[in-house]
Amino acid sequence: MGKEKRRYRRLDTDLEAQVKNLSDPESDEITVRIVNLGPEGAFITSGDATMPPVQSQIALDFKIDSYPKEINVIAKVLWHKKKEGEEGFGCQFVHIPLFEKNIIIDYILRRYAEYQARYS
Repeated sequence: MGKEKRRYRRLDTDLEAQVKNLSDPESDEITVRIVNLGPEGAFITSGDATMPPVQSQIALDFKIDSYPKEINVIAKVLWHKKKEGEEGFGCQFVHIPLFEKNIIIDYILRRYAEYQARYS
């Protein structure tokens, strides 16, 4: 989704995560990197692992440094990016508890404030 259509800011990150394709019970869980995160979605790189198909539902599990528990969301894969060196997929969170959504919002706002303080 383009930046102009998003309700919330996204934050460039480098978070390890686990993805399980819920649309294919035979699929294995894969380790991925969340390279940009918002309270309603993420862009994920999967390295050499096969990307889940567009429109599939995935379980996405990850941790952020400001919250001691793992965040677990259900997301829908909306698109693939196949440009060399930037391979990955964009997903929209379709089920995320409100508390965890607020944890992500606080994480993003805190990171932006730290950046502003450092470079202003």
